[in-house]
Amino acid sequence: MKMKRTNKGLVNRRSALAAGLGGAGLLAAPAFVTAQSSPPLAGKFASRLYMQFPRGERVPTAVEAHGYSFPVEWYDTDNRAYTVDDLRGKITLVQFWRSRCHACHFEVPALDAIAPQLEGPNFRMIAIALMEDSMTDIQQFYSRHNVRNLRVYQDRDHLAFSQIAPAHPTAGVRATPTTVLIDVQGNYISAYSGAPGWEKPEGIRLLNWYMNNA
Repeated sequence: MKMKRTNKGLVNRRSALAAGLGGAGLLAAPAFVTAQSSPPLAGKFASRLYMQFPRGERVPTAVEAHGYSFPVEWYDTDNRAYTVDDLRGKITLVQFWRSRCHACHFEVPALDAIAPQLEGPNFRMIAIALMEDSMTDIQQFYSRHNVRNLRVYQDRDHLAFSQIAPAHPTAGVRATPTTVLIDVQGNYISAYSGAPGWEKPEGIRLLNWYMNNA
């Protein structure tokens, strides 16, 4: 099924190789620009792998196919659906992950550990598991890694991951973990394909800078 974004300008101009996990075809990733000097960038955040987006670059909330509009949603354990519109009002760190991703076994618990320190009136964290993991798989992962502060969310139809997450800037494919930072208006701030170390001092300092400059 061929789809197109409802939000214009979200095509990754640096890669025509975008592809899905497990062989599923995905759309091209959002555009991004190289890191700017204003945020305090250090460690992996100072590399070209840390993707910053132009101001006003909208995170898609729906896609169109064959004359129909399909919401870009994810779901909680009560089957409630969410889109990026539900994230407005706070800077949001969105972590896409899956249980068979080796780095996710470190990244998701690391984010869970710093959530109480950072979450508040201006900031939230959510972790969205890909559709290959059932709700039972996700809950078992949370129990095994003692994840307590991140709610359980699932991307049931792969649209959230394929439409929101950018491809790796050099490999040209989407992979897990991928983190997307979204501003209070539902626009892209930045993204990282891999594990940059949000829990490290340079990651905490960067998140605090975004919160203070929202």
